Amino acid sequence: MELPRELRSLVNKSVALLGEIIRHELGDKGYQRIEKLRANMADIRDANSETTFSQLKKHYSELASLPKSEQHQIAHSFTLMLELMNACEHAYRSHRLTLRNRPKVPTGELPLAIVYVLTAHPTEARSPQNILVFHLLQNKLIEILDRAATQVDNPEAGYEIDFTKSEKEFLTHGLEIAWRTSIVRNRAPKVKDEAEHIYSLLFRDEVLFSLISKDDHSVPFYIRSWVGGDKDGHPGVDEKTLTQSLTLSRNKLLHVVIKELVSVRKTLELFSSPKLAKQITNLEKIAQKLKVLRVGDAKTVDSFKNSVLQLKTDYHKIIGAVHPCIIRLTQILHTFPGMVVPLELRESSDVLMSDPKKRKSLAIYKMLANIEKYSRGGDPRWYARGFIISMCESFEHIQTAAKFQKEIFKSVKISVIPLFENSKALTISDAIMTEMVNDKGFQKAAKDNWNNRVEMMVGYSDSSKEAGVLASRLAISEAIPRLEKVCEKAGLTPVFFHGSGGSTDRGGGSIEDQTAWWPKSALRLYKVTVQGEMIERSLATAAIAKRQVETIVDSAAKGLAKSFTPHKNNTVDEFAKKVSKKYRDSITSPEFLSVVEAATPYSYLSFLKIGSRPAKRTAQLTVSGLRAIPWVLCWTQTRVLFPTWWGVGTAWKDSTPAEKKSLAEAFKNDPVFTSYIKALAFTLAKIEINIWQMYLEESGLPKEQIKKSFQEFQTELDLTIKCYQEICGHKDLMWFRPWLGESIQLRSAMIHPLNLLQIVAKKTKDMHLLRVSVTGISSGMLTTG
Repeated sequence: MELPRELRSLVNKSVALLGEIIRHELGDKGYQRIEKLRANMADIRDANSETTFSQLKKHYSELASLPKSEQHQIAHSFTLMLELMNACEHAYRSHRLTLRNRPKVPTGELPLAIVYVLTAHPTEARSPQNILVFHLLQNKLIEILDRAATQVDNPEAGYEIDFTKSEKEFLTHGLEIAWRTSIVRNRAPKVKDEAEHIYSLLFRDEVLFSLISKDDHSVPFYIRSWVGGDKDGHPGVDEKTLTQSLTLSRNKLLHVVIKELVSVRKTLELFSSPKLAKQITNLEKIAQKLKVLRVGDAKTVDSFKNSVLQLKTDYHKIIGAVHPCIIRLTQILHTFPGMVVPLELRESSDVLMSDPKKRKSLAIYKMLANIEKYSRGGDPRWYARGFIISMCESFEHIQTAAKFQKEIFKSVKISVIPLFENSKALTISDAIMTEMVNDKGFQKAAKDNWNNRVEMMVGYSDSSKEAGVLASRLAISEAIPRLEKVCEKAGLTPVFFHGSGGSTDRGGGSIEDQTAWWPKSALRLYKVTVQGEMIERSLATAAIAKRQVETIVDSAAKGLAKSFTPHKNNTVDEFAKKVSKKYRDSITSPEFLSVVEAATPYSYLSFLKIGSRPAKRTAQLTVSGLRAIPWVLCWTQTRVLFPTWWGVGTAWKDSTPAEKKSLAEAFKNDPVFTSYIKALAFTLAKIEINIWQMYLEESGLPKEQIKKSFQEFQTELDLTIKCYQEICGHKDLMWFRPWLGESIQLRSAMIHPLNLLQIVAKKTKDMHLLRVSVTGISSGMLTTG
């Protein structure tokens, strides 16, 4: 048993409490049906493949025959159970972090800054009301763990959880509300909804200050957002959504600011200081003016900042020390100089290169024009920190983005950031950047406006989608050192913006494994996207948010303290080519794509109401026409997690004994390959091949095609597991993180009923059931990746 005793106890007691709610709401008969299904799913955890599939077929038939209302009740129940498990795990993680001593600040060189770029996740399906209820439950669970730990002599030895009467009443009430609250969105979110969601997570006082306080970690921390600025392929983004996003973050910030001013005013009530009281009143008046963004907003912001600095000086003169809330205000203004979360704008290269005569009618042009209006009297970079060019494949694309800015700002104020997101772009990226850094106009922009830095973004999702995860990571790992040399030769400091997501398919993994193969330039300024579901996880509590930053600082410091050796291993490269060939051959095969269309939720993406951005670029199913994250969603929902491992088994089978020996050595010595193999283990541990078999069996495809497809998947999976075990020398997939292996095993079978109901929903075209199943499966897969 690897999971801590108190976590197991907390989950068991909380789920039992949910069972009582289900019995109360559905009656004994409804409760017994769900409890029996849960117990049956637990029984097949260790069954062989044949028995598991037989049991799944049996339960599928039973679920398909139930009335629609009962199908919905079962989906609702299992989804709430999985969300409750997540709340327990978040609570336990936060509780443990508060008990531990703070890690020592690393000695030696530290990163110059950490930058999170928050993005809306196109597969966030939960309703805001559902998210709020579970945050409240999570906070109570933390309190319960904190209280229980004080009542035992040795918390490290583990202990049982017992709810007090008041704790049980609170949780019961919360779970009753959760039962009555819609789990899923009843309409597709708009950009404004997505902005509201991520800012509501960020601007909880305790979370915000755990990130930006220099007392908690010694590295400056900055926050940006794509929401409202990411135009690329998004018909719902324009100058209006840009203003909405900036206004939402402004008002969230003002709410925090006004609370700090109120605290200072209450202190002033303890003694008489008309001068300081007058200054507080003036700041409150300016804050009121800032609620609406207007032309010349930056001038008002500047007035507010100067007034805060004056208050700080005068308060110190009068009192002899500075009020803690005034210090917090200065921290806010340092992190958010425009009193907004600065946006990172993005547009695709093909739009930028469209008819120059129509340039001013483009949404991205109007968005930049709005930034110019608001920033008069200040700096455009207070409102927008980057102008990202997606699908950047030539220097001309970068030049065109600069022309937009010259027309609007009279100079290239905002960093132009080429996004190298596919194999071709990564291969030629150093040639493109050589032209950029040698261009006199860009050299001047870097010197005058960009702090002598030049920024580049590397994309994981699209490169993984088109070539598989291993080829993607190798391509990025080989491109970054080349780009680093190009910039340093020109006397410019490179900044690498990593567009990675939470899942391994999108570049995710532990921070330690992700950064182990980065060169020093990528560690000195750590900048990454944090996507919707990972915002939930990374910012779940102040303790978790703080620990995440401390881990980044520690990992970066370790990387900066040692010499960097670029990836150079011909055997690994050749192995990756074999993997990629198998992967590409599959995803370009019409027969394979017909399987994707029939067996996965692909055909229903537009009905899921899970994001404001269209899921597809084209009506016809092609991998290039499908956005990367929905592509991953299809494979996560069906529990087969295709992009990470497909082709590995075939490549291993075709490798010589000498090549296999070399790959085993690379696992020990090559950080890029090591991180991939660990990601592979994580993926293999989560695959449920019999669930995928169920999707195939009920897909409506010809029987011969189903049989052929499943056999190919089963063979490839068996070969891949063999590859992993022989490379690592371990039978246990999660030998390096056993507690996670147990967590995956315990919750995996609890997701099965939702998969079966999703198959039912596809057949009956029950869109509500489909949306609930997507949400439940996503919740079930969250903590395990």
